[in-house]
Amino acid sequence: MLTTPALLLSLTLAQSTPAADAVLEYTAPMAAEGAPADPADFAFTAFTEGQTVYLGVDEANLRGSAAADGAVVQTLMLGTPVRVLKAGDRAKVGEYINTWYQVAVVDAKAAPGAAPVSGWVFGNTLTPFRFEADLDGDGELEVATVVMSNEFKARVRVLEPNVKPPRRVSSVDVLVASMDYGGGQGGPVEVKLVPAKQAGVMLLQLDSKPERCGDFVTSYVSYTGSNGKPGVLGKAKLALQLGGLMDPPNEHTFKVSFQPAAKRALVVRTSIEEEHGKPQKVTEREVYQWKDGVFAEAKPVAKP
Repeated sequence: MLTTPALLLSLTLAQSTPAADAVLEYTAPMAAEGAPADPADFAFTAFTEGQTVYLGVDEANLRGSAAADGAVVQTLMLGTPVRVLKAGDRAKVGEYINTWYQVAVVDAKAAPGAAPVSGWVFGNTLTPFRFEADLDGDGELEVATVVMSNEFKARVRVLEPNVKPPRRVSSVDVLVASMDYGGGQGGPVEVKLVPAKQAGVMLLQLDSKPERCGDFVTSYVSYTGSNGKPGVLGKAKLALQLGGLMDPPNEHTFKVSFQPAAKRALVVRTSIEEEHGKPQKVTEREVYQWKDGVFAEAKPVAKP
């Protein structure tokens, strides 16, 4: 049974803004060359009983048992909300290490007292991040989610609800900062929507900032390409990516601001490095201009 666009609209009535402390994580230490990583060493976001999360993949199979070959109960559209009933065992499915979850599909239009459809999904398909917005300016609402890939990157998917599967989703992967500086794979990511009135275009902002010292990354993802035509799949793109480092006493940070009318991003980079026992501070400014779905660095105008 497929989840139709009409059903998706009823499901979105139960949608809530991601919690302020929502985070998605998928990490593992670097394995010795040629050696497989130990499944016990993987760390990933755990969801709790009663928590509402979302399907971060399209046409996801809700299964009758906690197994990759379990009978398919229902096929769910990207962004479908589900409520966690209980967590199962840690397992390996394909290239992923995660946990099976028994979930109930959240349908805001279900009749009072009606039993919800329930089944099992693997944890790598679930996310606390779901956004519904007109990302490409075509007058229709798209659905965007973020999950972690088996390559330890954040995978942004954007779905056009009025386009038929399987070609209704565009995706792009972005880097995350390691929790184990120089010795790990993957890390945490937080996601928020940047409105067009702030940036000139609507963007998804992904921040990956491990608590310990090390590198950190901020990425902006755009969704464009429909040329204002509704019902046409656009393209998700990495619009801008910036990296920094916190390794006291050395610091390399950045601050981003936007000029929405001109569709420009202004980046101020600050570097502090210790030389001869004294901190040396250097500040640089960069300008990025919006074009074809990305912010490209503008070349400084040569002085006559």
